Amino acid sequence: MDDARQAPCELPTRTTEKPRILHLLPWLAAPLSGGLLALCFPNFNLTGLIWIWMLPLLPAIWIGSKKRYGFGIAYLAGLTFWLINLKWLWTVSGIASVALAAFLSLYFGLWGIISVSIGNPWKKQKKRSVTPEPNASNGIQQAIQKKLNTQSGTSGLAGTFTDSVKSLKFALINAAAWVGFEWLRGWLFTGFGWNGLGVTFHNTPVLAQAADLIGVTGLAFTPVFLSAVIIQTGRRLFSEAHTGKLRPRLDFAVAALLLASQFCYGVWRLRDVQKWDTQRVRVLLVQENIPQTIKWDPSSTTKIIQGYADSTIQAVDNLEREAEQAIREHPDTPYEFKTPDLVIWPESAMPDPLLFASNLKGRLVYGGVRSMLNEEVRPLGNFTLIAGMNEVEANYNPTTQRAVPIKGGRSYNSIAAINARGVLEQNIQTYRKLHLVIFGEYIPFIDKLPWLKKIFEYSSGESFGGNFQSGTSTEPLTVSAGNTKIQLIPSVCFEDTVGRLTRKFVRSETPQLIVNVTNDGWFKESEAAAQHWSNAKFRAIELRRPMIRCANTGGSGIISVTGSVLDAKTKNRQIIEDSNGNHFT
Repeated sequence: MDDARQAPCELPTRTTEKPRILHLLPWLAAPLSGGLLALCFPNFNLTGLIWIWMLPLLPAIWIGSKKRYGFGIAYLAGLTFWLINLKWLWTVSGIASVALAAFLSLYFGLWGIISVSIGNPWKKQKKRSVTPEPNASNGIQQAIQKKLNTQSGTSGLAGTFTDSVKSLKFALINAAAWVGFEWLRGWLFTGFGWNGLGVTFHNTPVLAQAADLIGVTGLAFTPVFLSAVIIQTGRRLFSEAHTGKLRPRLDFAVAALLLASQFCYGVWRLRDVQKWDTQRVRVLLVQENIPQTIKWDPSSTTKIIQGYADSTIQAVDNLEREAEQAIREHPDTPYEFKTPDLVIWPESAMPDPLLFASNLKGRLVYGGVRSMLNEEVRPLGNFTLIAGMNEVEANYNPTTQRAVPIKGGRSYNSIAAINARGVLEQNIQTYRKLHLVIFGEYIPFIDKLPWLKKIFEYSSGESFGGNFQSGTSTEPLTVSAGNTKIQLIPSVCFEDTVGRLTRKFVRSETPQLIVNVTNDGWFKESEAAAQHWSNAKFRAIELRRPMIRCANTGGSGIISVTGSVLDAKTKNRQIIEDSNGNHFT
């Protein structure tokens, strides 16, 4: 009889372990969100993505529970965004681009810590349990247990209200935390408020108008809040669809009402500003588009100086010819001569500096700049010339009326307001730049750490001429526009992206406008100039003052108090651009 042998039988077992791909999904969702956010800004300008870019990111964070996990997911999203958004920095320094992106992503990561912890609606709560007394009756035990089981799920209208309040609470935490970290980013370590979420509304005037109430940083609240509500609503709808018990979503209605309120305020403000009392100021902007490679080349100084003079003379001559032609064609029609009140030249337009000294009243201008201003530009008309010029400390000899720059003396990146009448040196006001660009206009600790200078020169390919000092005055520049005094809120370069700075110049007793002179030539024909322009728009909206921007390369034009570039009367675009809409001209 054959032996009967029993072979072991292995039964399949269920496992709750997730497939490896599911563990990777959050780490794929993070760069997806960062990439979608980058597409909202110039040069892509897919601004509608601001409403969906966070939809992959929030679930990826909320399925976790540990703070380091939330930090990592959000940091990865931020790193993806900033590496794309700041790629224009590679035209100057790849090292700086990566380092700045890595630093700015920390703010995303810090927000991720909040979102995964106190801002996480999916975080499992510790269940309460009750251990009954040994002598407790079964009826009491069952009653207690039933009450505990039903505490987490309330039915009916009360349940709808409770769920909605919970949803709104977590949406509020996430949105408020995002706004707070954006504000911190614009302030900490001198701040870098570039391209917050609110800037994506630069081409959506209706939604941008609320910036005059809450600032451009505050505009970030709505898209984050709405995204958080949509995700929570979608999850509950999916769950309720399986049970067949759909309930109204009050939280979604509140989020929609918030967006509608922002829209309605924008519509009202766009109409309201048309009723404001205004004073018309004629402005002539001169953009030479001088490449950065020759801007500080001594052999090009004469050509640069003469270029600004020739362009200004040509523009004024064209205005005179237009007037002559109009009078010839319509001799009986009154004609208003379009002579400029302000002529604007960009940042550091003049290679030769202004010299100042403690025993000198006014500023000294030497060389070709002085003769060009006195002989060619100032005689053109009764206007104020606004020009970017560097100020350099000098030793002044009253006897010879000569000054010599002091080696290692103070220097400032300044705006000069030059009156067309009187002695040149006695008719120059200056504003000294307050907010300096780190590793651009100054290198911290360069005296103690000289190797920082070598790193800058190696990465940028440019020599470092020394640190600028920051100015101290927040007084507007008062100039004449026709027969009326107006005040200029001055800003140099990226200062027009710093709202807390320009706000210090606001006064109510005199008409004001914002003037920015800049040079985005460092970044060639990248998207830096377009991003700079979109950020600058919000200073006009926030401060309720029109803005004039004059750039060596990039965006030169006039921005209204609503962020528009259209002339209120003619509806023409008030921006320097070629026939293709390109501002590099």
